[in-house]
Amino acid sequence: MKHKKLIILVLIIGLLWFAGIIPKQIAKAAGTNYVRNHFPEMKLECTGVEYSGPHGDYLIYFKGANENTYGCVIGPKYFPIFMGQGLYAIESDY
Repeated sequence: MKHKKLIILVLIIGLLWFAGIIPKQIAKAAGTNYVRNHFPEMKLECTGVEYSGPHGDYLIYFKGANENTYGCVIGPKYFPIFMGQGLYAIESDY
């Protein structure tokens, strides 16, 4: 009985992971943490995360205290923790 519960739990987590629900939350947490550590004075807040099929990565959007909106790519698909293209716009305003 204990093994059945463990198998069901692993299956549920696997389904959530490959459906993109868990990676989207990882992308949001990693992106928010990155901008808070590297650009603290800008007070950027995450406004959305979505998967971009053509890029194979997630797109994460931030809104700053000055009402500017920034978008960055964060990837890879199943464990999105690396910020990529789009940081230049934030760095130039910083």
